[in-house]
Amino acid sequence: MKNGNKTIDWQGVEKDYCAGVMGVREIARWYGISDTAVHKKAKAEGWVRPKQKKTLVGAAPAQAEVPAPASSEPVSPADLADRGRGLAARLMNELDAVTANVGELEEMIHSEESDPRRRQALLKALSLGERANTLRTLSMSLKTLNETAMPEGKKAQRQSAAEKVGGKFSVPSAPKLVVNNR
Repeated sequence: MKNGNKTIDWQGVEKDYCAGVMGVREIARWYGISDTAVHKKAKAEGWVRPKQKKTLVGAAPAQAEVPAPASSEPVSPADLADRGRGLAARLMNELDAVTANVGELEEMIHSEESDPRRRQALLKALSLGERANTLRTLSMSLKTLNETAMPEGKKAQRQSAAEKVGGKFSVPSAPKLVVNNR
């Protein structure tokens, strides 16, 4: 279906609507349509959103729960690094979306936010400096995660193999002092 000169991706709208992650207004902005159009299409085609807990106005949104490991065994550093890299990738995607739409976001803030202090805080969060700091922090996190998950080097592998074998390849013990006071 077309909206003016633009084709609307109704399958994408339906997918996002039924996922329940984004609000209807966010979905409408993303696809460049009105939220009324989304509501009408959802009602006409019977789209169902998951039940969401109501929050008080001004209350922080509920945080998504991170599933706990199925067993009581400790999580390996490699698994933690993989989870961290996935999270960093999602945060990079969010940063990319904000950077790509910074002009539109600034216009929305100027037009819809009446409190000057809140407007200034929102604009500061969108500023180039804040986005650069976020990118730097994410990059440092990824570097640390990658270093943590790396296998040990050849020298360290040889050293640990020598310690396991023992004998002349093992780490020599400290010298023993023999004192003879006769």
